[in-house]
Amino acid sequence: MQEPVKAIFTECIQTQIAAADQLQDPLMRAAELLVDSLLRGQKIYCCGESMAHASARHFSHIMLTGLQFERPPFPVNALHADFGDNEHQSIFAQQILAVGQPSDLLLVLSAGSNAPRVSRAMEAALSRDMLIIALTNDADLDVAGLLGPDDVEIRIPSRNAARVSEHLLQVVNMLCSLAEQQIFPQEDDS
Repeated sequence: MQEPVKAIFTECIQTQIAAADQLQDPLMRAAELLVDSLLRGQKIYCCGESMAHASARHFSHIMLTGLQFERPPFPVNALHADFGDNEHQSIFAQQILAVGQPSDLLLVLSAGSNAPRVSRAMEAALSRDMLIIALTNDADLDVAGLLGPDDVEIRIPSRNAARVSEHLLQVVNMLCSLAEQQIFPQEDDS
Protein backbone atom coordinates (compact mmCIF):
# COMPACT_ATOMS: atom_id res chain seq x y z
CA MET A 1 0.00 0.00 0.00
CA GLN A 2 2.98 2.33 0.40
CA GLU A 3 3.96 2.15 -3.29
CA PRO A 4 1.36 4.72 -4.51
CA VAL A 5 2.53 7.20 -1.87
CA LYS A 6 6.17 6.64 -2.78
CA ALA A 7 5.31 7.10 -6.48
CA ILE A 8 3.69 10.47 -5.74
CA PHE A 9 6.72 11.62 -3.75
CA THR A 10 9.01 10.45 -6.55
CA GLU A 11 7.01 12.39 -9.13
CA CYS A 12 7.10 15.49 -6.89
CA ILE A 13 10.87 15.21 -6.52
CA GLN A 14 11.40 14.68 -10.24
CA THR A 15 9.31 17.74 -11.02
CA GLN A 16 11.29 19.73 -8.43
CA ILE A 17 14.60 18.73 -10.03
CA ALA A 18 13.37 19.59 -13.53
CA ALA A 19 12.01 22.93 -12.26
CA ALA A 20 15.29 23.79 -10.52
CA ASP A 21 17.14 23.20 -13.79
CA GLN A 22 14.69 24.98 -16.10
CA LEU A 23 13.15 27.85 -14.13
CA GLN A 24 16.09 29.82 -12.75
CA ASP A 25 16.34 32.30 -15.64
CA PRO A 26 12.60 32.89 -16.08
CA LEU A 27 12.17 33.29 -12.30
CA MET A 28 14.90 35.92 -12.16
CA ARG A 29 13.48 37.77 -15.19
CA ALA A 30 10.01 37.68 -13.64
CA ALA A 31 11.35 38.96 -10.31
CA GLU A 32 13.16 41.80 -12.10
CA LEU A 33 9.98 42.72 -13.97
CA LEU A 34 7.99 42.58 -10.74
CA VAL A 35 10.49 44.73 -8.81
CA ASP A 36 10.80 47.24 -11.66
CA SER A 37 7.00 47.59 -11.78
CA LEU A 38 6.80 48.08 -8.01
CA LEU A 39 9.61 50.65 -7.93
CA ARG A 40 7.97 52.63 -10.74
CA GLY A 41 4.71 52.75 -8.75
CA GLN A 42 2.75 50.50 -11.09
CA LYS A 43 -0.09 48.29 -9.92
CA ILE A 44 0.07 44.52 -10.09
CA TYR A 45 -2.96 42.36 -10.75
CA CYS A 46 -3.11 38.58 -10.55
CA CYS A 47 -5.58 35.89 -11.49
CA GLY A 48 -5.79 32.16 -11.90
CA GLU A 49 -8.27 29.70 -13.29
CA SER A 50 -9.74 26.90 -11.15
CA MET A 51 -7.06 25.43 -8.84
CA ALA A 52 -4.63 28.23 -9.73
CA HIS A 53 -7.05 30.84 -8.35
CA ALA A 54 -6.03 29.97 -4.77
CA SER A 55 -2.34 30.52 -5.60
CA ALA A 56 -3.19 33.88 -7.19
CA ARG A 57 -5.02 34.95 -4.03
CA HIS A 58 -2.11 33.70 -1.92
CA PHE A 59 0.31 35.78 -4.04
CA SER A 60 -1.81 38.88 -3.52
CA HIS A 61 -1.99 38.25 0.22
CA ILE A 62 1.75 37.77 0.77
CA MET A 63 2.63 40.72 -1.45
CA LEU A 64 0.32 42.88 0.66
CA THR A 65 1.32 41.57 4.08
CA GLY A 66 4.90 40.42 3.63
CA LEU A 67 6.43 36.98 3.48
CA GLN A 68 9.74 37.09 5.35
CA PHE A 69 9.53 40.26 7.43
CA GLU A 70 7.27 43.18 8.23
CA ARG A 71 7.29 45.79 5.47
CA PRO A 72 5.00 48.27 3.71
CA PRO A 73 2.39 46.59 1.48
CA PHE A 74 3.03 46.18 -2.23
CA PRO A 75 0.13 47.29 -4.51
CA VAL A 76 -1.11 43.88 -5.63
CA ASN A 77 -4.74 42.97 -6.28
CA ALA A 78 -6.18 39.53 -6.92
CA LEU A 79 -8.93 39.58 -9.52
CA HIS A 80 -12.09 37.81 -8.43
CA ALA A 81 -14.42 35.39 -10.18
CA ASP A 82 -17.28 33.07 -9.34
CA PHE A 83 -16.19 29.83 -10.96
CA GLY A 84 -19.68 28.36 -10.80
CA ASP A 85 -20.83 30.99 -13.28
CA ASN A 86 -19.79 29.88 -16.78
CA GLU A 87 -21.57 32.83 -18.37
CA HIS A 88 -18.92 35.25 -17.15
CA GLN A 89 -15.89 33.92 -19.02
CA SER A 90 -14.56 37.47 -19.35
CA ILE A 91 -14.84 38.54 -15.69
CA PHE A 92 -11.06 38.96 -15.23
CA ALA A 93 -10.85 40.86 -18.53
CA GLN A 94 -13.61 43.22 -17.44
CA GLN A 95 -11.71 43.99 -14.24
CA ILE A 96 -8.49 44.66 -16.19
CA LEU A 97 -10.34 46.91 -18.64
CA ALA A 98 -11.83 48.83 -15.72
CA VAL A 99 -8.62 49.49 -13.77
CA GLY A 100 -5.53 48.43 -15.75
CA GLN A 101 -3.14 51.14 -16.90
CA PRO A 102 -0.21 51.06 -19.33
CA SER A 103 2.88 49.44 -17.77
CA ASP A 104 0.86 47.85 -14.95
CA LEU A 105 1.64 44.17 -14.52
CA LEU A 106 -0.66 41.15 -14.78
CA LEU A 107 0.44 37.87 -13.20
CA VAL A 108 -1.59 34.94 -14.56
CA LEU A 109 -1.54 31.40 -13.23
CA SER A 110 -2.70 28.37 -15.16
CA ALA A 111 -2.71 24.84 -13.74
CA GLY A 112 -4.41 23.13 -16.67
CA SER A 113 -4.71 23.23 -20.43
CA ASN A 114 -7.91 25.29 -20.60
CA ALA A 115 -7.98 28.73 -19.00
CA PRO A 116 -10.42 30.95 -20.92
CA ARG A 117 -10.77 33.57 -18.17
CA VAL A 118 -6.99 33.91 -17.91
CA SER A 119 -6.61 34.12 -21.70
CA ARG A 120 -9.22 36.87 -21.89
CA ALA A 121 -7.54 38.74 -19.02
CA MET A 122 -4.27 38.59 -20.95
CA GLU A 123 -5.96 39.93 -24.07
CA ALA A 124 -7.39 42.81 -22.01
CA ALA A 125 -3.95 43.48 -20.49
CA LEU A 126 -2.39 43.57 -23.94
CA SER A 127 -5.02 46.09 -25.05
CA ARG A 128 -3.99 48.26 -22.09
CA ASP A 129 -0.24 47.94 -22.86
CA MET A 130 0.33 46.06 -19.62
CA LEU A 131 3.17 43.63 -18.99
CA ILE A 132 2.47 39.96 -18.23
CA ILE A 133 4.11 37.25 -16.17
CA ALA A 134 2.52 33.88 -16.94
CA LEU A 135 2.92 30.82 -14.74
CA THR A 136 2.03 27.98 -17.08
CA ASN A 137 2.61 24.23 -17.49
CA ASP A 138 3.57 21.80 -20.23
CA ALA A 139 -0.08 21.32 -21.26
CA ASP A 140 -0.84 25.04 -21.59
CA LEU A 141 -0.30 26.48 -25.05
CA ASP A 142 -3.09 29.07 -25.14
CA VAL A 143 -1.66 31.33 -22.43
CA ALA A 144 1.92 31.09 -23.71
CA GLY A 145 0.77 32.08 -27.20
CA LEU A 146 -0.46 35.45 -25.94
CA LEU A 147 2.86 36.60 -24.50
CA GLY A 148 4.83 39.44 -26.04
CA PRO A 149 8.61 39.99 -26.18
CA ASP A 150 8.70 41.94 -22.88
CA ASP A 151 6.56 39.41 -21.02
CA VAL A 152 7.86 36.44 -19.03
CA GLU A 153 6.67 32.85 -18.99
CA ILE A 154 7.53 30.50 -16.14
CA ARG A 155 6.59 27.07 -17.53
CA ILE A 156 6.34 24.42 -14.83
CA PRO A 157 7.73 21.18 -16.30
CA SER A 158 4.69 18.98 -15.75
CA ARG A 159 1.26 18.17 -17.16
CA ASN A 160 0.01 16.74 -13.87
CA ALA A 161 -2.41 19.28 -12.35
CA ALA A 162 -1.43 18.31 -8.78
CA ARG A 163 2.31 18.82 -9.43
CA VAL A 164 1.60 22.08 -11.27
CA SER A 165 -0.55 23.37 -8.39
CA GLU A 166 2.23 22.55 -5.90
CA HIS A 167 4.73 24.46 -8.00
CA LEU A 168 2.45 27.45 -8.55
CA LEU A 169 2.39 27.98 -4.81
CA GLN A 170 6.16 27.54 -4.58
CA VAL A 171 6.80 29.96 -7.46
CA VAL A 172 4.59 32.73 -6.07
CA ASN A 173 6.39 32.39 -2.73
CA MET A 174 9.72 32.64 -4.56
CA LEU A 175 8.61 35.73 -6.50
CA CYS A 176 7.54 37.48 -3.31
CA SER A 177 10.75 36.50 -1.55
CA LEU A 178 12.91 37.72 -4.45
CA ALA A 179 10.99 41.02 -4.60
CA GLU A 180 11.41 41.57 -0.87
CA GLN A 181 15.14 40.77 -1.03
CA GLN A 182 15.70 43.19 -3.91
CA ILE A 183 13.59 46.05 -2.57
CA PHE A 184 14.62 45.69 1.08
CA PRO A 185 18.13 44.19 0.97
CA GLN A 186 18.87 45.47 4.49
CA GLU A 187 16.14 43.15 5.83
CA ASP A 188 17.41 40.02 4.11
CA ASP A 189 18.48 37.57 6.79
CA SER A 190 18.67 34.46 4.62
